[in-house]
Amino acid sequence: MRRYFFFALLSSLLFACTSQDVKIDAKQSQAHYKLGLEFAQLSLFKNALEEFDLAIKFNPEDAKVYRKKGILLFGMKKYEDAKNNFQKTIMLDPNDVQAQINLGMVHYTSGNKTEALKSWEHAVRLNPDDNDSKALNNIGNVYKTNNDLPRAIEYYQKAITYEPTNSNYLNNLGDSYRLTGDLDKAKETLLRSLEVDTNGMLTHFNLGILYQTEGNFNKAIDSFQKSLNINPSYTEAYYQLATTHLKTNNKESAKQSLEKGLQADPNNLRFQELYNKVLAS
Repeated sequence: MRRYFFFALLSSLLFACTSQDVKIDAKQSQAHYKLGLEFAQLSLFKNALEEFDLAIKFNPEDAKVYRKKGILLFGMKKYEDAKNNFQKTIMLDPNDVQAQINLGMVHYTSGNKTEALKSWEHAVRLNPDDNDSKALNNIGNVYKTNNDLPRAIEYYQKAITYEPTNSNYLNNLGDSYRLTGDLDKAKETLLRSLEVDTNGMLTHFNLGILYQTEGNFNKAIDSFQKSLNINPSYTEAYYQLATTHLKTNNKESAKQSLEKGLQADPNNLRFQELYNKVLAS
């Protein structure tokens, strides 16, 4: 029944769009918008974009259409077009928190951390009594990347206040504690993250780094292996697994880990250099 309605709606809209003069028509715009969402769910992204464009043509003042179009373009890695649509959303609706967060993601992905931070901080200011945890976590990520760990920890803690069981936020907080040298808090927080999601690949990896720092090499090896069981293509885990095996004088296991890493990333110079050292020793 739903599919029949979908194609009936498509037929009526195609007829409506043959008119040369397109006037503001909120109902037609909404119909094209809904059709665009249907196409997007079916991964028919070109069709979805066409429908969103028609929705905009019938009603160029509908902010949500630009936001959805921006999300679609971002997923297609068309970052400049995505940015333009999020900016248009914000121009039409300055209080659209999600558009600010999305715009920040475009800036961050494009390497512009300063503008990303501005967008996310603005998103938080828009709704100070009910902050969006994603924006808070993203701000924490920027500060962590900039090695401003106290500020990163502050924002991760705020994000966790709104989502106490978000395993990604807990992982980010735990790894930040590790980087400050507070291994007890780091371990406690990372283990909390794994209680929420036992398949947290990065959490297992970060826990492995922590155990490595403590000199608990057996637990480090176990954590790195769990990380690789979840994602066998995560090459950094192979590297850390190899270095940990070397610290226990297990050259054969180190060699095997490096070989698997090189299979996943044959042009990795770090792997090649360490592999050659192991062979020469």
